[in-house]
Amino acid sequence: MNKVRDLVYYIHGVTPRRDPAPHSNIYRQLHKGVRALNADWPDAFDGAEWGWNPGEETPSDQELLSQAQNQLGNRILPAVSNAKDFSLNPSRLALNQLREINFYGFSDMFYYTSDTGKDAVRSAICRQLLKYIEKESAKEAGPVRLTFIGHSAGAVIAFDLLFHLFHPAKDPYTSHCFVDNHGREESLKLREMAQQGDLQLRRLITFGNPLSAMALRHSRVVEAVAAGEKLKPGHYGLVPDTNLPGPRWLNLWDLDDPLAWPVEPLMENHNQMVSDVYVNVSDWITKAHNAYWTSKAAHKAIAERW
Repeated sequence: MNKVRDLVYYIHGVTPRRDPAPHSNIYRQLHKGVRALNADWPDAFDGAEWGWNPGEETPSDQELLSQAQNQLGNRILPAVSNAKDFSLNPSRLALNQLREINFYGFSDMFYYTSDTGKDAVRSAICRQLLKYIEKESAKEAGPVRLTFIGHSAGAVIAFDLLFHLFHPAKDPYTSHCFVDNHGREESLKLREMAQQGDLQLRRLITFGNPLSAMALRHSRVVEAVAAGEKLKPGHYGLVPDTNLPGPRWLNLWDLDDPLAWPVEPLMENHNQMVSDVYVNVSDWITKAHNAYWTSKAAHKAIAERW
């Protein structure tokens, strides 16, 4: 019987930079930091790119997102700066930074939660993920066990994708985790692999995660939460494994990160499948959200629980 092979896959969050670049560097920083503390942490890793154009001659709609933000931001932000208000408000220094982060960050999330945006982003993620799995499987046969690492919007994308992959029903009751016909072939192939056990989940690791504040994105979830129900970990591949102790979903968050939320209250957690771990990555509310990648405290929390 072939041994299960562990792989790590990163999904970045929103791209607030006006000149976006590949996220491979921050993926590598976190990966190196964790491996320095845990020698069992896999060598192999890869990561997704979405929301900007990495050099395609004819970019898809989701790859135009950053360009569209720049065009609109160049018109919107000066209009804000031109407003005259002479009241003394020291917090406005931080507010100006937050306003720019808000514009370039939240517009990515609003796009993702739209009907066309979620389909475009998920199809791109599925194509990239399947390509990575097939490349690694060609080196060594056997089942693949993934650890998903999602930051910010990437945490939401990973969570939704896991529902699509692991929900046991033939047609999951909420279609918001499916992609449209563009990219659907890769999406369904990944789901088939997951349902047959050829693709497994080791851990879901999230940080800077806004999911709890964004949970009510589908009528079925609204109905369930309104009735006092919680989401079921098993629908997302988060199931007990006697050979794999510890939480299957590790959610890191910092109180100074205004976008990060605990997730344990969102989920049924009878078997401690989900664990919120508080880490102090920065004391600055304008810096904490992106500080997890290089934080030794975050690296340590992951290394100890992987």
